[in-house]
Amino acid sequence: MKLQHLVLETFRNHEKTIVDCSPGVNLFLGNNGEGKTNILEGISYLCLSKSFYAANDTVVTNVNNNTFAATGSFISEGNIFYEVRVTFDKLQNQKKIMVNKTKVDKASSLIGRFPVVILSPEQSSITVGSPSARRRFVDFVISQSSITYLECLINYRRILKQRNKILSDIIISRKENNVAIETWNENLVSVGAVLIRKRINFIEDFQNFVINSYVTLAGKTEKPGISYLPSFECPASDIEAIETVFHQALQDHYQEERRIGYSLVGPHRDEFIIKIDKLDARNFASQGQHKTFLVALKLAEFFYLKEKCNETPILLLDDVLSEMDGSRSQRLLEAIAELGQAFITSTDERALNWMPIIYSNPRKFFVRQGKIDRVEDATCLC
Repeated sequence: MKLQHLVLETFRNHEKTIVDCSPGVNLFLGNNGEGKTNILEGISYLCLSKSFYAANDTVVTNVNNNTFAATGSFISEGNIFYEVRVTFDKLQNQKKIMVNKTKVDKASSLIGRFPVVILSPEQSSITVGSPSARRRFVDFVISQSSITYLECLINYRRILKQRNKILSDIIISRKENNVAIETWNENLVSVGAVLIRKRINFIEDFQNFVINSYVTLAGKTEKPGISYLPSFECPASDIEAIETVFHQALQDHYQEERRIGYSLVGPHRDEFIIKIDKLDARNFASQGQHKTFLVALKLAEFFYLKEKCNETPILLLDDVLSEMDGSRSQRLLEAIAELGQAFITSTDERALNWMPIIYSNPRKFFVRQGKIDRVEDATCLC
């Protein structure tokens, strides 16, 4: 997948910005606050219908306007053209998504059609933060490769919300509601078991991608690993077996759930353990190892999606070079130069001058006050 052309209108500090993209590496250079990240954020809207870091659409709107628009033209591996346009009206709190001038009714249906891999400093929580950060990462990767998983995930969250509401009401009313709880238990188990089995299968596949990517960045001196730890013991990946132990876990924890008012077991409480040389990275990894593992996860995500989606993902790297030392930055850029299309932001132009031009066809965009100030093609990097 390649993004050929991007237009941002009243999008953050961009009044109207047009980007003619290189099919290789696109470098957005400038000081902090000039609008580099906003360009990557616009691409995120085209691929995911939302920002990769903003809490809501309202904050993306230009301060002097009530609407924004992001428009992009893509060409697929099969040489199929797509035009995607995402608009938002702050006054009506309404988002509209168009693909080839046809309205998309569900924003979720956009996910996976234009696969994207995003790496930004905010995502450091994947390796150092709470289990929820790792669940979000895994859910995001699988959802881009499986619409069935995405639909199950959305359904599971709806069911979980209803079950938690009943548990909360029991505390307030001090009255049991066993019939309703059992009904939502059945729903939670049925949908949750599908998610758990998919996560088991995903980690089995994803493990090798992680190992290979980590070796690319750090060599073979360390052995990385990632494992799945469900909130209850799953003896196998068989759906019926998962449903049986899931239902039993709900019964075992019901009295505690009734006391605190929310659900304690299920995919929403799962953990993914990241290890280096069989040690939990959260407790034993150095800062450099954490950064390397995070980048390895993102490279693994790229190769996993490329295989599962039969489409080369677009890479978005927001200010990641400032977070890495010189040797790690070099190995990362060497890997990226051979992968596909990438969009990178940086404040330091010098860190990118040596990139292998023959592979990356880099184009530099100098961003200033929400505008592309000037553009330089690969010949200027020699």
